[in-house]
Amino acid sequence: MTADARLRVAFLGSPALAVPSLEALAGAPDIALAQVVTLGDRRRGRRGAPVPTPVGAAALALELPLRRWEPGEAAAVTAELAALRLDAIVVIAFARLLSPALLAVPRLGCLNLHASLLPWGRGASPIPQAILDGLSETGWSAMLMDAGLDTGPVLARRPLAVAPRWTAGELSAALAAVAPDFLLATLRAWRAGALLAEAQPASGATLTRKLPAEAGAIDWREPAQRLDRRLRALSPEPGCWCRRGGERLGLIAAEAAPGRAGAAPGEVIALRPRLLVACGEGALALDALQPPGRRLMPAAAYLNGRPLALGERLENG
Repeated sequence: MTADARLRVAFLGSPALAVPSLEALAGAPDIALAQVVTLGDRRRGRRGAPVPTPVGAAALALELPLRRWEPGEAAAVTAELAALRLDAIVVIAFARLLSPALLAVPRLGCLNLHASLLPWGRGASPIPQAILDGLSETGWSAMLMDAGLDTGPVLARRPLAVAPRWTAGELSAALAAVAPDFLLATLRAWRAGALLAEAQPASGATLTRKLPAEAGAIDWREPAQRLDRRLRALSPEPGCWCRRGGERLGLIAAEAAPGRAGAAPGEVIALRPRLLVACGEGALALDALQPPGRRLMPAAAYLNGRPLALGERLENG
C-alpha cells in the first residue's frame, strides 16, 4: 500500500489501558500514525524526576512523534493537528474533553474507544464501576465523539465477560488485550463505509465518576458482598484500608464469607483457616494485608507478627 493510500491518524491516550492499541496502530501497514498526543509528564520521587505517561513511554520506545499536552495548550495542539491533514483521530482514555474545533479537525471524525457498553458507564471510571456493580459483562464501545461526555453515536461494540473474582486491574488488562483487534477492524470498516453510527438510547444511560482515595476507607457496617466488590474495584489503586489501634491497615485481598449471628461489625470472629471479620451482613475473609510501612503479606504471616484475638475489633478506615 502506498503512503498516500494509508489512513492518516493521530492517537490521543495516556494510561496503560491504551498502550496495546497504540502499538497495533503503529504496526498496521494501512495506517499512517502521524502524531501521538498524551498528557504531560508527572514528577515523582524525591527529586521530582519527570515520568511520562504509559502511552508517552510507549511512543518514545516506538520512536513515534510525541506531543505532550500541558494545561493551557488546547489551541496550540488543535493547530498542530490541523496541519497534519488527518483522516481520523483515535482517542482512548485521554481524560480530557476535546473542543468542537479539535473534533472538526479530522476528515472522517474522532473515534473514541470507551471501556463500557454505552450508554451504560459514561464518564471517567467505567472499569471500577463495573466491578462495584457486580456486572457479568462489559466491553468496548467505538463511538464517534461529539461535544458531550461519551454521548456520541456508536459504530460498534465488543462485549467482554467479567470473571467473578476479577479486580479492576485484571479487568483493565483483559480489556486492553482485546482492544487492538477491535480498534483496527472498526477503523477499517468505518473507512470503507460499512458501519452505521447509531445514536445511543436514552434509557440505560449512567455516568461514572473517578473514585477518590477516601472511597477506600472501609466501614464494617456495610454488607460483606459490597465490601468485597469495593476492594476489587479499588485494586490495585487507590486500595482499601481499615484501622487497628489507630494505625492504617491495608486490605489487599479479601472475599465475602458467611458471618456469625450477633457479631458486631469489625469484630474478629475467626483466625484459622482464614481471618474472618464481621460486617453489617456476613463477614469478610482477609487473605492479604499491608501494615504501615511494610510490604503486603498473607494474613497468616501478619497474625504471626501481630496476633489478633477473637472478639477484637478492627476500626473503620
